[in-house]
Amino acid sequence: MIGIDHTKHSKLRAKQRGIKSRVIEVLFCYGVTRRTRDGAESLSFTKEVLAEIKADLGPRIFKMCEKLKNAYIVVSNEGTLITAAHSYRKVLH
Repeated sequence: MIGIDHTKHSKLRAKQRGIKSRVIEVLFCYGVTRRTRDGAESLSFTKEVLAEIKADLGPRIFKMCEKLKNAYIVVSNEGTLITAAHSYRKVLH
């Protein structure tokens, strides 16, 4: 992936959970940031972000992201991707 450092754990989890590298890149660039308890950042999609993605990146990437709208990534303070997962709580605002 372009410009994103990964841990072995994050690569494994993304593959296991069916989260494509392109979706991770889009989350990294467009995702809404929230701080985790240990100081890392969690990035996820919102309705507004998905609308922006559709306008900026087109319908193909939008559909890919919309299918995984409950996906999120966790990034360390140094910018390394720690994990990728699906939220089972309602995340979309």
